[in-house]
Parts: sequence; C-alpha cells; structure tokens
Amino acid sequence: MTLHRKAYENLKEWKNSKNTSKAIIIKGARRVGKSFLAECFAQNEYKSYLLIDFASPKNGTLKIFENYGNKDSLNDFFNQLSVLYGVFLHEHESVIIFDEIQKYPKARELIKYLVADGRYDYIETGSLISIKKNVKDIVIPSEEEPFELHPLDFEEFLQATDDTVTIPFLKDAFENKKPLGNMLKPIMDKFRNYMIVGGMPQAVVEFVESGNIANVEKVKRGIIKLYREDIAKYAEGYVAEATAIFNSIPSLLAHHDKKIKYSSLGEGDRFSSYKDAIHWIADSMVGNLCVGTDEPDIFAGFTVQPSKLKCYMEDTGILLTLAAGENYLTSELYKSFMLGKISVNKGMMTENMIAQILAANNHPLRFYENIVESNGKKTKYEVDFLLRSGDKVVPIEVKSGNIKEHKSLDYYQKKFKSVAKKGIVLTKGDLRVTEDYLYLPLFMAIFL
Repeated sequence: MTLHRKAYENLKEWKNSKNTSKAIIIKGARRVGKSFLAECFAQNEYKSYLLIDFASPKNGTLKIFENYGNKDSLNDFFNQLSVLYGVFLHEHESVIIFDEIQKYPKARELIKYLVADGRYDYIETGSLISIKKNVKDIVIPSEEEPFELHPLDFEEFLQATDDTVTIPFLKDAFENKKPLGNMLKPIMDKFRNYMIVGGMPQAVVEFVESGNIANVEKVKRGIIKLYREDIAKYAEGYVAEATAIFNSIPSLLAHHDKKIKYSSLGEGDRFSSYKDAIHWIADSMVGNLCVGTDEPDIFAGFTVQPSKLKCYMEDTGILLTLAAGENYLTSELYKSFMLGKISVNKGMMTENMIAQILAANNHPLRFYENIVESNGKKTKYEVDFLLRSGDKVVPIEVKSGNIKEHKSLDYYQKKFKSVAKKGIVLTKGDLRVTEDYLYLPLFMAIFL
C-alpha cells in the first residue's frame, strides 16, 4: 500500500519555487520513510531520476565522485553516472537523489557546485546527519534546503485506514469551539490506536494490512534494534552515555517531573557528562528534547536552562514498545494501555504524544518550572509545554487522568499575565471553554 504523506506537498512547493536553490536535504530518524518519499516524488514529478544509495553504492560510483566530483569536470561526472546507472538525464527535468548521504560526505560537499551548475535538481536523504564524525572534514553547503520528515501524524494515520472524514470534522469543531459529544469516545479510541501503533511507516502498513498487533510489535522491535546498532556505530566517544539515555527514556518519563536525572544513568552524574550523548539522541531524531525555562521573555527569546531537560521519544509507538520490553504480553503498561487506561505511568504516553505532535508542527519544545519557598515550605510549579504565539506565550498542561485542578497553570497565568495568552488544558474530556482556559481533547493538539 502507498501511504499519503503531507511532506509530498512540501516537496512540490520546493520543486516549483522560484528559489535558485534546487537541493533539498530530507532529515529524519531511521525507517521514517525518507528514501521511499524521495523516490516516489522523483518518479511522479520528473521526466527521469537517478538514485544513488550510498549505503550500498553500485560498483564504480565512488570512483566517479573521486575522479570527476569537482566543479571543473561536471560534464564527465554526469555522463559517467548516466551510463553507469542506465538513466538518461534531461536538463531541468531530472532529479538526482543522494540517498543515505551521511555515508559519503564528499557527495554532500559537491552540492554547492551541482546547484550552481543548474542542470538538475537534487534530493538528499540522511539519518544521523549531524554526527561530527561525518561532517568534520567537509564544508556544509549553504545551497541545500533542510527539511525534516517525522513519523506519520494522526491525520496521515487515519488516511492509511481509509478514514478521511474524522479530521475535517475535528477541524470544524476546533475552529468553532464545538463539543464533540457522542463522537468523543470513538475518536479517542482511534487516537489510542495511533499511539499504540505509532507513526513509523512499516508499523502502520503492517497494522492496516494484517491488523495483527504481534506483527506490528515485531516491526517496532526491529526499529529499536536498529537504533541501538546506530548508537554503537556512530555515537563515537559516548556510546555508553547515549545507550543509557536511550534505554532510560521510558523510566524517566514515568516520573512525575519527567526530567533527565543524570545520577540515575550511571557514572558521571552531571549534565556535562551527558550533553554530547543527549544531543546525539536529538540530532539523530530518535528523541525530542524539551528545554526548561523559569521565566519566558518573549522579546529576547525563551530564557532556557540547558541542563534542565526532558527527552521524549520521537515516535510514541516506539516508546510503548521500548517501555514494554521484549515480551509485551506480560507488560502491565501495555495491557493497561490496550484496555484504554491512557493515564498509566504518570501520563508518560500522552505527554510524549503531545511532544511528538508539537515537534512535528515545528514548535520548539519548552516547559516551565519554578520552585517557590514560603514559610519554610517549597512548592514546585511546572507547566508541561509553552508555545510562542506572536508576542505572547500559550501555556499548555496535559491531563491524561481525571485530575481537574491545575495549580501550576493557575500560578503561571497569574505570574506572567502580561505575556500569557489563555491557557490550554489537553484532556481525555470534551472541548469546553471557560473564562480562564480552553479545554481540548488530547487529539486536538494537532491544530496548535
């Protein structure tokens, strides 16, 4: 089956833009569908395309780059590649795909001259693009336009199941602030399925085609195995630290405040010991980092505390599988979630899902935390997410259970009333509007 990806439309905009740059680099985690998207787009939108997979290049490919990969030999470069791959390249109507370009950085460096030449368009794809080992000896081209590909979002997941009516219905309700009534539960069930399966293309296809959750879990465990292998191969100098963080994400998110606790990871209990490993997790797009702030200054930007971090998994379905372990059938977390108890483990899954949605919507992830001491008693106030909206900040609290109070949100709104917009509470309940807050079903975060 073919999955509909919104990113396809983004690629069409890039191709049809008047920007002289005609190179785009698609970044994303392993198995998120970068290569498939690039080739599908090339097949449909160009007269011909040439695909070079640097993970397993055709014999002779690298020699062509070594001998002719320079600005003075481009005629020979194109002719040799055309013959080797058996593809006729049409000027201004063909695209060359550099797949898994992090495997051969010299090709990425050549982009500067290829774009200036102007004969063809270029699509690069890569995982772990930012690893210092792969880019330390080259000049990163300014001519390439970066694009991030995330797992399938809720709308794409529903489209894969042939549901094209739910999202328009929800959008109308969101824009007109209408409660969902009897439709709340069936849509929440669909959203829970999405959280269980996740948005990795292989897992979604398996779910749609077989409906067998055991097969879906096998796919997701395979992806986790690849992530661990990547850490071992590429997290040079901090393999142990990156492995510790990756394996600890479920347990960290199961705590109430969900911050990374360095002392629980092993030796080296400070941020400085783990900062490279943490940013490796983020650069590989395996995880999404959420940075703490104690005083959002809109005009100067967020005042962040880089050592105060939360690390969410990029894909919530992968998080569930990682948390459940090899035998998901014996996992109380897995069984509880399958039975609809999404508040288990301090809302680990729901908060991760909201982080995933916000990151895919290009929101930098920030949370608020402050400890206030009064009469010898310390009280901690924490708001799960902060979003910028013009010259204001929208505070967001995620409620996976039935707790109705929101002391931290109340405190934040009072303290920063000059820059705070109406707060949003994401909940299992229906949409409702009060004087102070907008209450939204969890899945309506897609519209934020």
